[in-house]
Amino acid sequence: MSPVTIAVALTALALLIGATFLWRRALLFALPFLAALNGVPLSIRGSQMRVDQLAACLLCVTLLAAVIHGRRTLRTDATTWWLAAILAMNAISSVLNSPTLGYSLAQCVNLASAWSLYVLVINFIESPRELALFLRRELQAASIACVVAILAFVLAVVGLNLGGAEVSASAATRLTAAYGAFGTLEEPNILGSFAAAHLVLAVALMTARHDPEMELPSPLLLRWVAGTAGMALLLSFTRAAWLGAVFGILFAAMLRPRTTERVARRTRMVLPAVAVVIVAVALVFSPGDTGALLRFKLSNLVNLESQTAVVRALVYGLAIDQVTTHPIVGWGTFTFAPLVAQGVDFQQFTNWKNLWIGNYLLLALHDTGVIGLALWCGMLWSIIARALRAIRALRTPAPGASDVTLALTTAVVTMLIPFLATNGFSLGFPWLLIGLLGVSARRAATESASAPAAAPLVPQPADAT
Repeated sequence: MSPVTIAVALTALALLIGATFLWRRALLFALPFLAALNGVPLSIRGSQMRVDQLAACLLCVTLLAAVIHGRRTLRTDATTWWLAAILAMNAISSVLNSPTLGYSLAQCVNLASAWSLYVLVINFIESPRELALFLRRELQAASIACVVAILAFVLAVVGLNLGGAEVSASAATRLTAAYGAFGTLEEPNILGSFAAAHLVLAVALMTARHDPEMELPSPLLLRWVAGTAGMALLLSFTRAAWLGAVFGILFAAMLRPRTTERVARRTRMVLPAVAVVIVAVALVFSPGDTGALLRFKLSNLVNLESQTAVVRALVYGLAIDQVTTHPIVGWGTFTFAPLVAQGVDFQQFTNWKNLWIGNYLLLALHDTGVIGLALWCGMLWSIIARALRAIRALRTPAPGASDVTLALTTAVVTMLIPFLATNGFSLGFPWLLIGLLGVSARRAATESASAPAAAPLVPQPADAT
């Protein structure tokens, strides 16, 4: 790089940091919209960076500066330390065993930038009103992303493919690529996971009780999110995401059975549900590749011998075979593709991104060994356990906050299912939802001391709504 280029880059960076200090709050509440753009990265000198990663890095600078100057105390919790341990394990395994050390360490930085969104949310969201505002922004961003994906699919089907959907005959008949809508998300599987989580979140929030300290999302917004997310979920053609949405709703029903029964009877759910069902039926009976693929997906919903399942089994088998070489600490961050390429520059292949492990548990085992897998399982268990404790602790002093925590918990649980088929934990949007859950857990910790003993989660009292 020439001195002029370096000077220009440093000046631009200084201006960005200065703008972040001035408009930190605006950038913070823009994170849900930026995280929904993970399929539209910035290109910087041949490398790609997601806009939410850039925003997270800038906000981390402001957070660090505030901590150093004593204006803010850095908040950490159990999830923060689990993430730090997992990141350290990724770095250690990469240094010890990665065949492409520079690439693996760069991916460690990539993971850190995504996971830092969790740290930013639990540090900058300080009050119930801010949590409610961020939650509304999350739902608004989800609705926009889903609408864009739906429009992209419709335009592509009628022959005006502007991007944001894969509807080629080869993808539908030979499964050469993931068929379906994805909009501004990275690919159909990611859109499916994103839509499933926000569909379940919106449905669960429809029964949230009033909280004087929080302004909950309006019923109109919740209905709109439920309808658009349900439609986007259908058009993603992602079976794992469909199953995840069903599991999330069943999880909510297990925790609050009476309230879930009332949700099914509420008329405000009828319109979005009917719209999604009509579109689904129309697609199922439509001629052509789209209808044939949807019928295939539905008829093979849990078929472990379908074509895509067989391909995944082959990839997983190869990954497990590689694990046997370094079972304790793993091969290093995202080393599956370099190992398959056997010394060839795998990034020169046209479809090299298909050489990846789409399962967060197997990915943890492959990259960081048994130690890393144990850390991941411990972190996920800790997140859900803390959430359930928060639901109990908030039920009496703040029933509305308890309901919001339950809704966020079901959204997070929903993502755990489709991420077994496509790992989205390297992206930003899951950590925003998990971060909001962490904020709810912090509120529960501050109120539980003065609250009366909480009732068990199940069964729910008959008069609770």
